[in-house]
Amino acid sequence: MTAVVLAEPGTRDASLQPPSRFARVWRIVRLHYANGVNSIFVPLNIAFLIFLVWLAVQGIYDYSTGTNTASGQSYSTALVYFLPYQVVFAVQAMNLTFAYALGLSSTRRDFSYGTWLMFLIQSAGFAVIFTAMSYLEQWTAGWGLHAEVFQSVAYGTGGVGQRLVTFFAGVLVCQCIGSVFGAAFVRWRTMGMYVISAAFLVAILGAVALITITQAWPAVGRWFVEVGPAGFSAWLLVPAALFAVIGHLALRRATPKS
Repeated sequence: MTAVVLAEPGTRDASLQPPSRFARVWRIVRLHYANGVNSIFVPLNIAFLIFLVWLAVQGIYDYSTGTNTASGQSYSTALVYFLPYQVVFAVQAMNLTFAYALGLSSTRRDFSYGTWLMFLIQSAGFAVIFTAMSYLEQWTAGWGLHAEVFQSVAYGTGGVGQRLVTFFAGVLVCQCIGSVFGAAFVRWRTMGMYVISAAFLVAILGAVALITITQAWPAVGRWFVEVGPAGFSAWLLVPAALFAVIGHLALRRATPKS
């Protein structure tokens, strides 16, 4: 015989209570990480491939010139090639999981919040990995080849805080840019991608034209020098937040489409 336990009057069964907002948002994060190949394995492999290629280039250069000495401050931007994939990753993350998330009774707001939280986790994870690699690179004299992959004046070689902020902001802003394209594709499909791409191109060309017409390039250069890599990275968080808001607004009326 099966015993039936009745809830006391005035109480609710905990199993029947709706999940909290954080639980619903965290469910979206877990959904994004359900496919570990796209979210973890592929990005790490791309970073590792860039690392190996740059080491090979440095090794070939040292062998051909018969030198193995540091060249002073490094202006290498090898790791920058990792960032475009973060735009692609964000587009894929939103397109591949949006319809499925709504099929699991998630709201568009929960999906947006969960996706942004996943971006923050992803950016923080890569910031920690790249910062650790930059110190290993420093301690091993550029992996014995004086190769600079994770160290560069372009994204800072200061203390641990500066390195973390620089790597974090760089990855995050690219993912937030990708989220705009991803939201546009989810809502308007290919036409939305065309419109957003045109808008980005017009904005960039407009900014370049404005700076050129006003002859403000020297002032722009001085500003970059004054704020430094860490300051510039901190400013990147402003457009990152703006792109996140734009992506959220585009998703508010998006519907799953085949």
